[in-house]
Amino acid sequence: MKKKFIFTTFIILLGICFSFNSCKEKDKNKIKITESQALKIAKRYGISGDNVEIFFKTYYYSKSSLGYQQGKRKLYYWDVSKKCNHCPFIQIDAVTGNVFTEGKYNYVH
Repeated sequence: MKKKFIFTTFIILLGICFSFNSCKEKDKNKIKITESQALKIAKRYGISGDNVEIFFKTYYYSKSSLGYQQGKRKLYYWDVSKKCNHCPFIQIDAVTGNVFTEGKYNYVH
């Protein structure tokens, strides 16, 4: 009886691990824009040279949001900026390559 319980538990845990890993692979296949492509897009918006910061981020839509209701669960994007006064920043959709946020830093001294 104890062996059967352990075997059943092992099979369940193996199934859970497999389902999580298959979801991760599915998400990785959606991402089309690489870091170097994102930097090329950023150059068109005046973000280049020294001190450029680029981060890959994931936004999870809340269940009450319009995006979630339209079937979107996650947004993968690149956050590219230069952190200085009046320097530009953008956020690029990692799936489509569209820039969905752009602006400039304004520090108050």
